[in-house]
Amino acid sequence: MTKRHNILVILGAVILSAGIWIYAISNASTQKRKSITSKIFVGLSGWGYDILVNDTLFIHQESIPVLAGKRGFPKKEQAAQAAQLIINKMKRGQLPTITTFEMEQLFSLNEIQHDHAGKTQ
Repeated sequence: MTKRHNILVILGAVILSAGIWIYAISNASTQKRKSITSKIFVGLSGWGYDILVNDTLFIHQESIPVLAGKRGFPKKEQAAQAAQLIINKMKRGQLPTITTFEMEQLFSLNEIQHDHAGKTQ
C-alpha cells in the first residue's frame, strides 16, 4: 500500500464518521420536535381515540384493542387513559401496542366485557 492510499482510506473513514455523527444529531433533534397528541371521540359502540403525530393521524382506534369484537370503551376516561399509554410508549420509542395486562392495570376488563356495548358516559 502506498502512503496516498492510506491517506485516502483515513480521509474516507473520517468523512463517513462525520456523516454518521451529523445524521445522529439531526435525527435526535427531529425526534424531540415530534408532537404526539390524542383526540377522544364517541363512536357507534362507545368511546375511541385517535393518536396524532405532528397533527397527522397515526392511529384511529374505535374499539378496545385487547377485546374480541368491535366494542368501544364504555367511558371517555378509559379511552383517554389508553391513548395516554400509547403516547407514553411512542415517546419512549416503543411499539404503540397495548397488552391485556396493561389494560387490566388501567381498569377492569371484566367490567367492560359486561357493560352494554352502546352505553357511553
